Amino acid sequence: MSDVQLVWPNKELPLLASGEAGYEWVQRTDRRLLQHLQLERLTGNPLDAQANVLAIGDGLDVLEALKAQTSVFDGGIRLVYIDPPFNTQGNFRQYSDTMQRPMWLSMMRDRLAALRPLLAADASVWVHLDDSEVHRARAVMDEVFGEDAFVASVVWQKKTTRDSRAAFSSNHDTILVYAPSGPRKWKTSRNLLVKDDTHLQNRDDDPRGPWADAPFTAPGYRKAQQYAIVTPTGQVLRPPRGRSWYATEQTFLDLLADGRIWFPKGGDGSPRLKLFAHQLRGLVPFTVWGAADTGTNDDAKRHLMALFPEIEVFDTPKPESLLERIIHIATNPDELVVDIFGGSGTTAAVAHKMRRRWVVAERNTQTVLDFLLPRLQQVVEGTDPGGVTEATSWTGGGSFQAVQVLPRLGAEGGWRRTEAIRQRLQAQAKPRDPSPLRADTCSAEA
Repeated sequence: MSDVQLVWPNKELPLLASGEAGYEWVQRTDRRLLQHLQLERLTGNPLDAQANVLAIGDGLDVLEALKAQTSVFDGGIRLVYIDPPFNTQGNFRQYSDTMQRPMWLSMMRDRLAALRPLLAADASVWVHLDDSEVHRARAVMDEVFGEDAFVASVVWQKKTTRDSRAAFSSNHDTILVYAPSGPRKWKTSRNLLVKDDTHLQNRDDDPRGPWADAPFTAPGYRKAQQYAIVTPTGQVLRPPRGRSWYATEQTFLDLLADGRIWFPKGGDGSPRLKLFAHQLRGLVPFTVWGAADTGTNDDAKRHLMALFPEIEVFDTPKPESLLERIIHIATNPDELVVDIFGGSGTTAAVAHKMRRRWVVAERNTQTVLDFLLPRLQQVVEGTDPGGVTEATSWTGGGSFQAVQVLPRLGAEGGWRRTEAIRQRLQAQAKPRDPSPLRADTCSAEA
């Protein structure tokens, strides 16, 4: 818990979802808080701990209902990625982004607080925002997870075009990364980025193939690593001042005999350690992610337009390459990824292609029917060639189930829509292998 907290009107009150778009503060004595949320299965068999779940409903309600009535969270959530409304005070095609700030803050606080007890010990939470609320969101996350849980603020280059009308042409979003176990412990379980091996060369025609090289020195003085090295040209070298050789003399001689030492400058330079592709350590992620590596909003929009050429798509969807990097860093195959602001379904699509389990909630029924359901069906069938399909060697497979959780407030008439939704889901769903997606049946390429 943070010693310094952000204060806003009605902070002490619970905030409940009302209908498909609104929210309402209620008193803690409100009897509606005692009502059990009803979870309606729309497809598939009873949910088990391995199920992938597409949930129609507010994220907070979905978390409560799934926790109480299923076992999908029993193994703990490894990654939470959310791309919530940014509260820009603007309107977009699929939703209005004009909440009162106190209500937006309560909305975020309550959902993050509901996620916290469901997290695995080595989990991380990634919250994607722009400058509108990101500084206040960090204060809220400090309060929910503790200041010591903060890991990084990732700057993502969301576009490469320039707005000449603005005082500054904003071309980035910020992704706040928190790990309840703290950054030091979390980094021992997170994955490094795959090192690009295109820079490897074979400058000595080594039969083992191309290699990179690193200095054969180490910082500090170590007596056992202070010895003379004779270069192929006969020059006698000692470690630079304040440094030692990388290893003891016997280890150096063993590496030299194995062809693992290279002397640059025609054999006259300081020794370098040869590293083959399988020996290269991965890269610690930078906090600035460029468009060339993780795509842009426009890349994501083109992907959606190819999938849904007949309808207007989201204005600022997130590219699959961005989610691929996040999911790779934060999870391993068969671990659980959760997104409670499902939108166009990028998180679920990438998690599925990367052989992770997933739970995604989206409260707007039309968005589910127009985007999430058909997109995920294409992923299962292997008919979505875009995004990270090629990079993950995805050809289809797995399954998911759909459920609906209606809010406690403003749900009148909601169940009358359930049968129509179920029929639409079943009409679009085709029979597929019902077995859940598992790491032991699908090899993972991150």
